[in-house]
Amino acid sequence: MKNSYLWAGAVVSFALTGCVLSPAEDVGTDEGAAAEAVLRIADANDIEHACEHVQNPAGGAYTNVNAVASGTPPTVSEHVPYNITLPGSGTTYTGKVRFTAGATEEHGIYVDPSTTIVVKQGTTTVTAAWSTTLNSTNCPASQNPNVPDYGTSSALSKVVTYNFTSGVTYTVEFTNTASTMLGLFEDLSEQ
Repeated sequence: MKNSYLWAGAVVSFALTGCVLSPAEDVGTDEGAAAEAVLRIADANDIEHACEHVQNPAGGAYTNVNAVASGTPPTVSEHVPYNITLPGSGTTYTGKVRFTAGATEEHGIYVDPSTTIVVKQGTTTVTAAWSTTLNSTNCPASQNPNVPDYGTSSALSKVVTYNFTSGVTYTVEFTNTASTMLGLFEDLSEQ
């Protein structure tokens, strides 16, 4: 149990400082929640892969999608950077998209700017496994003049990971202070 507390403490410490750890293959003989947390961290390769998608999107531009406040949300896919327009006004914009997992694996939802994310399977809220902020050091802003600028110094500002099940459709709700944002969905096992 002592090893679990040490691993959990290390994960929390690194997450709070913005450091990114590589997933551990062997965390010792004491298994449990700490081992699960270590396995769900988006490592440097995952982040680099996601940054490549947003810095140099296929076709040279992001795919536009209009999230909805009610009704059937539009479907988004893995590996595609989306310029997501959220309904709302003033400083509160909230909208939903839906995503169907292609594999039973940990998935990362990357956003810019740092946006509130709520994932649901049906009416049940899915608990995030891990999250961290990103910055211009680990994900520099794109130099591509054809992609939107969301007012941050990095291409991606945050990643939140979830353990998704293959074939299951999830509703992802974003809340932001601006009407547009960047969203990218990644299967972390594919990196």
